[in-house]
Amino acid sequence: MNVLITGAGLIGAHAAQQLVDAGNITLFDLSPNRDYIAKVVGQGKAEVVAANMLDLPALLTALGKYNIDTMVHTAGLIGGRVQENSYTGATNNINGTINVLEAARLRKLRRVVYVSTFGVYERGKINDSVVKETHPIGGHNLYATTKVCSEHLVHAYASMYNLDTIIIRPGGVFGRGFYVGGSTVGMVMRDLAVNMIKGQSITIEAKTYGPNEYVYGKDVGQVLALACKAENPKQRIYNAGTGVVTNHEQLAQAVREVLPTLDVKTTGAASTDRSRSIPMDIGVTKAELGYTPRFHLADALRDYMTELRIDGVA
Repeated sequence: MNVLITGAGLIGAHAAQQLVDAGNITLFDLSPNRDYIAKVVGQGKAEVVAANMLDLPALLTALGKYNIDTMVHTAGLIGGRVQENSYTGATNNINGTINVLEAARLRKLRRVVYVSTFGVYERGKINDSVVKETHPIGGHNLYATTKVCSEHLVHAYASMYNLDTIIIRPGGVFGRGFYVGGSTVGMVMRDLAVNMIKGQSITIEAKTYGPNEYVYGKDVGQVLALACKAENPKQRIYNAGTGVVTNHEQLAQAVREVLPTLDVKTTGAASTDRSRSIPMDIGVTKAELGYTPRFHLADALRDYMTELRIDGVA
């Protein structure tokens, strides 16, 4: 299997790390951080192409040069970065997806795996105890709208051109990364881990930390690798989370589990919005892709702290 991954940030790099033993990996990124890639993926374990996903000829050239048969599309702007400049945000996310799909069609790739988000769900319309892949989606903000549009484009290409596609909807992803795309969850969890390493007194605010379905970057990388390898999966959309929603009090407890002597306080009231506390159903992802989350929250924080120490962050 020869895989090209657009985006060499947290999700893309960890997907590459999970796929290096399955074939040849190429990372396609506008401004790749080669030192970061070497640390996460391994020195010399992946080819790196510095190019823009909006440049279709450059993407086609890379697909041909490295004889790519599978693409994973992670590149794009996230959350507030999309809101800052609506035109640039929408253009990057939607046109980038169009280019990936068109390149896959022209090169007759075996599969495209698209990384969406759990933010596409219309949670106010969900009355069940879990969020299933079949629940309604909608664009309640610009970022979610770009993801919903991209999902529809994926379905259209699959239907019109018989393109093999899989959509993955991750939860709130965090881990070793730089968050140039604008991940708020990633940035605040990084701040938390750095403060844990420094041994500073920590105050976890309800407004900032939760409720959220936190999922470690290594687990999302695992799901993407499994999606690339899956043979004839029954469905084409999969949740990628832990099946557990954590509020700020529970996050504080996870921090105390890792560092029992650290002074950890909480402030603010837990959200009374039921829709924010509904976990994703990952049963189908487990059954069809073979996914099992390897990192519960406390374990993820421990691992994250270890990697930050290796990087000399704190």
